Amino acid sequence: MHGRIWTVSNGLSVLRILLVYPIIALLSSGAPTDRYAAAGLIVFAACTDFLDGLLARSLNQVSDIGKVIDPIADKLGIGAVAVALALKGALPVWFLLLLLARDVAIFFGGLYVQRTKGVILQSTMVGKWAAGSLAVLILGIVLDLPSFAPVVRALLIVSVCLLVISFGVYARRFVTLVRRH
Repeated sequence: MHGRIWTVSNGLSVLRILLVYPIIALLSSGAPTDRYAAAGLIVFAACTDFLDGLLARSLNQVSDIGKVIDPIADKLGIGAVAVALALKGALPVWFLLLLLARDVAIFFGGLYVQRTKGVILQSTMVGKWAAGSLAVLILGIVLDLPSFAPVVRALLIVSVCLLVISFGVYARRFVTLVRRH
């Protein structure tokens, strides 16, 4: 399955990438109904993220392109929405910088390993948990429900912890692979 590009799971990853623009447009409008529509699209995107991995494994459609496009869709979607929320003052800039620095380092580290070692690094479980916590955090910020504010603060702390831990896991894998001859 390494050479097959167009699979159901890869199509879901592409769909997530295509959802970035409408989500950002809805968030930029400022209308409360648009905020709820954006939240609905974020939930839909999160569901496709869950389904693409499940389908890839159950339909035996795990592919090298899927190992690349899925995390790119995650990073692009979460990163773009995080930038939009930070520009609106809804997400702390320090958190955005942490998120972007981590994702850029992982992306370029993965490219380096792929080009020098021929290995495509897959997402780790802690990386998936970090992406999940980020999705719920972003959803909570987008919905902007006063009763959800303590949960959003807790999710911010959990997300920071998971981002740092997952970066450590990726960094360890990177060093291990680079040291191999």
